[in-house]
Amino acid sequence: MKDLLTAAAVLFGSLVLFLPLTAMTIIVAADTVWIIGTSAPLQNDLVFAAVCLLALGFGYVTAMEICRVRLHGFDQLHRGTRSRRLARHGVLGVVAVAAAIALCRILLEAISVGFANDDPEIIGLAVAGLLALSWVGVRSLSAFRAGIRRFQNGAAK
Repeated sequence: MKDLLTAAAVLFGSLVLFLPLTAMTIIVAADTVWIIGTSAPLQNDLVFAAVCLLALGFGYVTAMEICRVRLHGFDQLHRGTRSRRLARHGVLGVVAVAAAIALCRILLEAISVGFANDDPEIIGLAVAGLLALSWVGVRSLSAFRAGIRRFQNGAAK
């Protein structure tokens, strides 16, 4: 009974914490990509509805994967057939890229606010944030490649 309550609490926490955050991150990233591609904000209701549904789906999958990892460990990311693992990593990769796009947008807007208000502190902090985001991205990609190599060599099986 205690394990069931723990699992329910972890599931509820993952859904409450990560589903809305992931959905909003994907919506902001999609809007950013739309603005870059068309030079106009996302105003098409049908496209926005599709983006919202996709964002909720990605948020749900992300919350479920986080819940499984918290309950059973990181080996849960490698369960199932090769196509399911690829799809799982693809969804989590899309969420990671969307988060990077959203953070870059926020930091670039901070830089433009700093220039508009002639405030070098805001510009410096935003540039430092972009540099930190770049460093984290490089470290994350190298750790991901190392983990994939370790898994392919049989160490994680």
